[in-house]
Amino acid sequence: MMQPPGYVAQGETKICCLNKVIYGLKQSPRAWFEKFSLTISGIGFRRCHSDHSVFIRRIRSGIVVLAIYVDDILLTGSVSAGIVETKMYLTRHFVTKDMGRPKYFLGIEVAYQKHSVLLFQRKYALNLLAKAGVLGCKPATTLMETNVDL
Repeated sequence: MMQPPGYVAQGETKICCLNKVIYGLKQSPRAWFEKFSLTISGIGFRRCHSDHSVFIRRIRSGIVVLAIYVDDILLTGSVSAGIVETKMYLTRHFVTKDMGRPKYFLGIEVAYQKHSVLLFQRKYALNLLAKAGVLGCKPATTLMETNVDL
């Protein structure tokens, strides 16, 4: 084997040859998702029929829902013990970081009140208005004449 072009290391005679590498390849997201799916199926999660990036686990006292997008995971449910158990299971199999309560996920802002959770798409709507160039426009009470005979 020869050193790759442009790489010059003085006095080195050894070259590291990787047998398997997935980063940067087209199939790497698919391979990672397959590994993730197999791993969480080991704790009892099943893929949702309507959305393949949502996994559901039914337990005696409730349900745990896991939504995944690229490398972001949203974990929620009706049983806090099931959520804690799932977090511990994921930590044993993957490098994870608990970011706490979500504030923003997939373009949806999350606001918490005493007994409810509110979901907004304010930022998305503002981006659409800015893209269309109508962000600074003033609202009109009617968009057409009021006495038009249709």
